[in-house]
Amino acid sequence: MPTARPVALLAAGAALALGLTACSQGAETEPAEATSSAAASESMDKAAAAGDLTFDNAVVRAKGEDNHMTAVFGTLTNHSDRDITIVGFESSLNAPKNQLHETHDGVMQEMTKPLTIPAGQSHEMAAGGDHLMIMDYPDPVKAGDTVDIRFNLADGTAIEVKGLPVRTMLAGDEDYGDLADQHGGEMGMDHEHMDHGHMGH
Repeated sequence: MPTARPVALLAAGAALALGLTACSQGAETEPAEATSSAAASESMDKAAAAGDLTFDNAVVRAKGEDNHMTAVFGTLTNHSDRDITIVGFESSLNAPKNQLHETHDGVMQEMTKPLTIPAGQSHEMAAGGDHLMIMDYPDPVKAGDTVDIRFNLADGTAIEVKGLPVRTMLAGDEDYGDLADQHGGEMGMDHEHMDHGHMGH
C-alpha cells in the first residue's frame, strides 16, 4: 500500500505528459491546416478573378516592318462588384514598351494615372480615344495572327486575355505627335492585307 500513492502520481504524470504532447501536436498541425486553407482560398480568388474582367470585341492593328508601333482596341468590362484598376499590360509579342494611352488636347499620350473600370461598368478602348499601345516592336504583326494580353492590376494580380485577332484597319482620328517619329512612322493601313478583307473591328 505505501507504494500505491507514488504509482498513482506517476500514472497521473504520464497522462499529463501525453496530454501536453497531444496539445503540442495539435498546435503544430493547426497553422499548417490554416496555411493550406489560406492558399486554397487565394487560389480560388485568383481563378474567380479571371472572369472579372473581359476585353470584348478586342482587335490588334496589323502593321509592317516600316512601323514600330501598333495599337489594341476593344471594350473592357468589369463584371465584379468592385472597381478594377489597370496599372499596365504586357503582350505575347514581348515588345520592349507597352503603354496605356489617352487623348489630351487632341494628341495621344501615355495615361497620367492608372485606368480604373468601376464595378459593373465598361470602358471603351478605341481609335482616337483610350487604347493600348505596343511600341518599339520592329517585326511585322500580320493580319490573321493572334496576340495574348496580360493586364497587370493595382492589387498585384493579373488577368490574361488570349487570342486577340490581328486585323488590318484604317487609321482613326489619331495624332501621336512626336511619338510617330520616335517609334517608326505613323499608324496607318498595312496595304499588304487590303485584299484579304480584314477591315475594321
